[in-house]
Amino acid sequence: MFRKTWYCGCLIAVGLVSFCQTAVAQRADENAVTSAEDAFGTRVGSENVGLYDSRNARGFDPQQAGNMRLNGLYFDQQALFGPRLQRSQSMRVGLTAQSYPFPAPTGIVDTSLIMPADHLIVSVATQYSTPSGQRSLTFDVSTPLIKDKLGMFVGTNLMQSITDWNGKNPFLTTAALWRWTPSENFEAIPFVYYNQQLDGDVQPQIFTGGAYQPPRFDRNVFFGQDWADRRYNDLNAGLILRGASGENWRLQGALFRSDQDRLDNFVIFYRNTQSNGVADLAVRRDPHHRLTSTSGEIRATGVYTQGIYRHTVHIAVRGRDTNRLFGAGQTISLGQATIGVYQPVARPVFTYGVRDRDAVKQITPGISYGGQWAGVGEFSVGLQKSFYNREFGKENAAPTPTKSRPWLYNATATATLSRNLAIYASYTRGIEEFGTAPDNAANAGAPVPAALTKQVDAGFRYRILPGVSLVAGVFEVSKPYFDRDQTNIYTNVGSIRHRGIEMSLTGQPLPGVTVVAGSVLLNARISGLSVDRGLIGNVPPGTPPSIFRLSLQYGPSAWRGFSVDAQTDYAASQYANRTNTFRIPAAVTFDVGLRYAFKINDVTASIRAQVRNVLDSYDWNVDGPSGRFSPSVPRRFSLRLAGDF
Repeated sequence: MFRKTWYCGCLIAVGLVSFCQTAVAQRADENAVTSAEDAFGTRVGSENVGLYDSRNARGFDPQQAGNMRLNGLYFDQQALFGPRLQRSQSMRVGLTAQSYPFPAPTGIVDTSLIMPADHLIVSVATQYSTPSGQRSLTFDVSTPLIKDKLGMFVGTNLMQSITDWNGKNPFLTTAALWRWTPSENFEAIPFVYYNQQLDGDVQPQIFTGGAYQPPRFDRNVFFGQDWADRRYNDLNAGLILRGASGENWRLQGALFRSDQDRLDNFVIFYRNTQSNGVADLAVRRDPHHRLTSTSGEIRATGVYTQGIYRHTVHIAVRGRDTNRLFGAGQTISLGQATIGVYQPVARPVFTYGVRDRDAVKQITPGISYGGQWAGVGEFSVGLQKSFYNREFGKENAAPTPTKSRPWLYNATATATLSRNLAIYASYTRGIEEFGTAPDNAANAGAPVPAALTKQVDAGFRYRILPGVSLVAGVFEVSKPYFDRDQTNIYTNVGSIRHRGIEMSLTGQPLPGVTVVAGSVLLNARISGLSVDRGLIGNVPPGTPPSIFRLSLQYGPSAWRGFSVDAQTDYAASQYANRTNTFRIPAAVTFDVGLRYAFKINDVTASIRAQVRNVLDSYDWNVDGPSGRFSPSVPRRFSLRLAGDF
């Protein structure tokens, strides 16, 4: 069924690209390398470049920390929100985060929604990867409904995703967005995004029985259980309003809803894996889990200009109402099995307990001031008061309430020393949550309490050549540290400090050459009673001390739309267990690609071919909180055809 749909989609895409008239690029021009302003992380469509992403910045998780923004406004994301409605997503750290009125430790994930075009554009894209057989078909329509007043974007995506461990995860995504601008001083943007994961395979979780790596196995062999499916429904919806109030003030607000229904929840464990690959096989099933959040922000911004001076005041209130139902699952041992070998077993009968309920209500009003002196520099200060209330307990039982009322504050400063050189510094204090306990903890899935965090950083930006910039800085982020204790309860066991140096070099040093190069040197250290007692080491596992990523694209104008590109990723050797007794080796991967942008009958189109992990390197990744091992991505070839008409 899926194969027939995909082949029909390919024929439609080719036909549309070949015969339809008029086009302005919508999806065919998506290119993360040429779109990146720095090397700290940029995502455009399905492409991404740079050091960081929404789940990893300076060694921490920005999404887990609550640092998501949609069009600059606060968004508490609980459900998957893919690229269907996203024009781009950028990581804001260091200098780039200073433009935000209320920055946060671990950086900000800034997502820009795609806006309707001023005339009809239909975009079709199809993609195929081998040897996995992954395929997808995307169809978008962007059109004005009332000229200069109301526009609409609708899109759908059908994908048979084949994971890096060769599991099948079919997705069906639909999305719609409207933009209403009845006057120059007002706009309203409602949107809805709905994603279904249809009976997706579950990745086996590999844990070794000692201080060694698992043995290698064929990464193109699925060795999970066919009956251990996972079904999710993701819903993200919202309304963004913006308007002017008088000559100097602008009002904006947003209300977002993010829901994830986990209908089927299985986890497959390969525990105590030996050097020959034999392990203890177990499976856990949880009942229906539900994660929901209503969040948003109201902000008034006043801007006053006096000659070369500019004053900006932000008065804002952010809030969220988050509820989680989870837990109550059962884990059953299924005997011994060998990793990498498909070994089907009969589906056991599970018995459920009582689910846990976690409810958080948080309101954070704040005020900030920013001053700019043209040609000299700028500074800002911000103050917030967070009212954090939480109730945790068993479903349909009296919960245990907790509350916190911290003051949060930040200060930033930038000095322009010359036309080419600027220096910056900042301090930020925040409050954030730390996700949930890992699957192998006794309290698996339990939410971790919120706590105060802080960040200091400083650095410079230097324009080496016109269009080529170097950004370098130092940072220190301090947070509580959570790990499994002696009873296997995931809890606060101390504090963690990430201190590092990060660098970004981006631009076009030569005609047709685009460079996005970034590196981070990270010194991560844990302190506390667990370290003092020798229960864990003082270096968090799964945290490489250095990372380097380089993306290059070469496409001179004489090539008439052709370009070639390459990317290399390097992660240094890192500790792979909590006691710091062994490391996994450094990992290096190379990707190469080819892109051709062209027009047929004024239709804008592009062909994108890429080979990931060209050398088919075999490396291991380690998840720090749990100690889970997963192999690197095997070699993959993909081909994408997109057309806008």
